[in-house]
Order: sequence, then C-alpha cells, then structure tokens
Amino acid sequence: MRPCSPQLPALAVLTSLLGACSTIGEPPHDWLLLPTAAVVALDNGYLKIPALAAGVAVYALVDPLAPNWTLQEARLGDERYRLALRMKALHSGGDGEARQVFSRWAAQLASQPGFAGYDVTAWEEGIDSTRPFSRRVAFGEIRLRRLPAPLASSPP
Repeated sequence: MRPCSPQLPALAVLTSLLGACSTIGEPPHDWLLLPTAAVVALDNGYLKIPALAAGVAVYALVDPLAPNWTLQEARLGDERYRLALRMKALHSGGDGEARQVFSRWAAQLASQPGFAGYDVTAWEEGIDSTRPFSRRVAFGEIRLRRLPAPLASSPP
C-alpha cells in the first residue's frame, strides 16, 4: 500500500472550497430539480418505463411550448401576398389568435423598404376536418401600399 501524500488532503479541501464558492452567488433554480426527481422516482419504483414512455409521447404530441399556428406565405406579385395559417392538431388555447398572427406577419411584410402599410383584400376562417383531429385554418390576402413618391422627383 502506498502512503498518502501530505499534499493530497490539502488539495481536496482546497477544491471543495473553490467548488462551494461558485454556488454562493445565485439561488438554485427549481426546474433543475425535475431531472433529479425523475431519476429518484424511477429508482424507487414510483415510475415504470411504460408510464414514462407514455408521458414522453404525450408531451411530444401536445408540446406546450410549440407555436399554435403555422404560417405559409405565397407571393402573388410585387405587392400582393397570400397567407395561410393552420392551427396545430393538439393545442391548449389560441383559438382566437389567427387574425393577430395574420396581422403581425402582414405588418412585418409591410415594413420592407418602399412600403407604407398594407390593405387586407381577403380574409376567411374555417375548420379543416382532417383525421384524426380537425384543425382551425385561416387564409388572407394583403396588398402592400407603396410610399408616395417625393414631390421633388415628380415632373413639372
């Protein structure tokens, strides 16, 4: 057996003190306890693998952090766009957001250089009855308004 070096205990004390100093500044985050709680629950037999797999599958389907609406943009000309919105199949709220999402996207398109705003030329909302879940859909068309030409550039 090899004798322990006298520097080894001092090194262990020093590293533990330095490690403790790094945790003093910020309070712990509660969400960091979730993975630890899941491992402890699994080890103690509170969670079975099939139940855990079902929970992960349900979370993947519902995904509360995913946006409720997907938007497809089609350019119809220099100043015209068609916007198609489709709500996700499993959602928690967001039923009345279609017009807000549409307006935000239209305003973003109208903020391009050379345009002053937009006019909604068509708007339609409905439900697409697909299987296994029906989905809300919305379609709209906009026409971008150009900035007025400066007076100095117009012919006399």
